[in-house]
Amino acid sequence: MAGRYLAGALALVLAIAGCGGGGGGGDSAATNELTVTVGSGPTSAATNVNIPYVSVTICRPGSSVCQTIDHVLLDTASTGFRVLASVLDSRLADLPRQQTSGGDDMAACAAFITGYTWGAVRLADVKLSAMKATSLPIQIIADPAVGVVPSSCANRGADAITTPQDMFANGILGVGWFTEDCGQACALAAIPGWYYGCPSGTCSSAVASLARQVRNPVAAFDSDNNGVIVEMNAVPASGARTVSGKLYLGIGTRTNNALGSPQVFDLDASGELQTEYGGSTLTAFVDTGSNALYFPDGSITTCDSASHAPGFYCPMSTLSLSATMRGATNGTQAAVDFEIASAESLVVANPGNLAYDNIGAPLGAFFDWGMPFFYGRRVSIAIEGRSTPGGDGPYIAY
Repeated sequence: MAGRYLAGALALVLAIAGCGGGGGGGDSAATNELTVTVGSGPTSAATNVNIPYVSVTICRPGSSVCQTIDHVLLDTASTGFRVLASVLDSRLADLPRQQTSGGDDMAACAAFITGYTWGAVRLADVKLSAMKATSLPIQIIADPAVGVVPSSCANRGADAITTPQDMFANGILGVGWFTEDCGQACALAAIPGWYYGCPSGTCSSAVASLARQVRNPVAAFDSDNNGVIVEMNAVPASGARTVSGKLYLGIGTRTNNALGSPQVFDLDASGELQTEYGGSTLTAFVDTGSNALYFPDGSITTCDSASHAPGFYCPMSTLSLSATMRGATNGTQAAVDFEIASAESLVVANPGNLAYDNIGAPLGAFFDWGMPFFYGRRVSIAIEGRSTPGGDGPYIAY
């Protein structure tokens, strides 16, 4: 038995020139929408390409003691709000601790493709625009109140994520298709690498009921709680310094989050669908938290380790490619045409640009439809078991 896999937050680094810290996505007029901004990171050292930011307000439960966290990474392939302890002001440093059923302080480990987060589970009121989730379990990353990282947590990821430079953000807002990050598996058994009870500062694996787990804030709202819609502006072939869009809370609950008539691709129990590419059928996911299109293709040259874009694809000329996205079980399928350009050539020719829809990189036997997929699209992500005009989640639709 195992918990769910947290797929999001995959970001290879492009060497960027001429970029400093900037805005992080502000609230908009409607009570269920947030501005999404792809642009400079919280600092020049924490800036990378194709990182979508929103702002999140957290408060001490039931109080007006609040802080708005900017430069929070919007991640549609993970679940829950996670924020670095180092960016919290002193008024929120001691938010109430979540406890295990046995009364021990709880800690959490979350694994992402490029690393892991370790920290205390605490309770906060979380506000997205005017919508509020009360007493929500969140993870405080690198919280000094928890002890040494257990080996069962460290073994889940390559590197510890502890600073804005590690994640190119101050926190992660996981608004994917699950209600809790681990789910029923962690409610039934103590699974190493997920939740921990920490009596006297020593942490060991613990059972975490659904109510105690780090939870999707959207699923905890009183309304507009069946999913989200990400709508981003298009990006030219040469890229752009900044791109904006909207995060709509809810699907089909208001005029601004109408589903319309898109194709609906259902997801399996792991939140995945399928993509056919190059004669192979690959497990796939759709993820704003990944900063490129990640897929395996041995025929495409990768950039040299001494380049501005080590690890990315660097074809001699721009490639026009196509893949077929297919729902997990409902038979919906659609061809997706995309381009892959030389990441090295793009960054050299367009210094300071931070949004590209045509960069890619290899990734095992998976197809990760990262942030480039979202440019110029309106993509709906429905939460498991929640009713929407497109049927019950989980699904993605565009």
